Amino acid sequence: MVMELTQRLERIAVGLSPPGSERRTRELGGFARYCILRIERELGARESWKVLIEVSAGTHASTVTVDHRGHTFEIRTRHQDAVLAIWDAMCRIEQSLREHRATIAL
Repeated sequence: MVMELTQRLERIAVGLSPPGSERRTRELGGFARYCILRIERELGARESWKVLIEVSAGTHASTVTVDHRGHTFEIRTRHQDAVLAIWDAMCRIEQSLREHRATIAL
């Protein structure tokens, strides 16, 4: 189980720009990974995930990119709070993945 979880987490890259404190980076990265694993529990594992959280004066942008079987999905959101920017991007990417899965099933 630990080996499987380690392999799953290696497919996930999370970055913070500009680099924040170690604690902030760990918290935001942990939240992003939690969201990804929640999505994958229902929809299945994807080949790779990239999450970039960009911090600027008064706003945060979150870009989530998923690569799977030759398809790339990317969502970018903005919010005043970094966690909400991540959450919004994850909700939108999950919907895109669901819609794509539905078109393949037809």
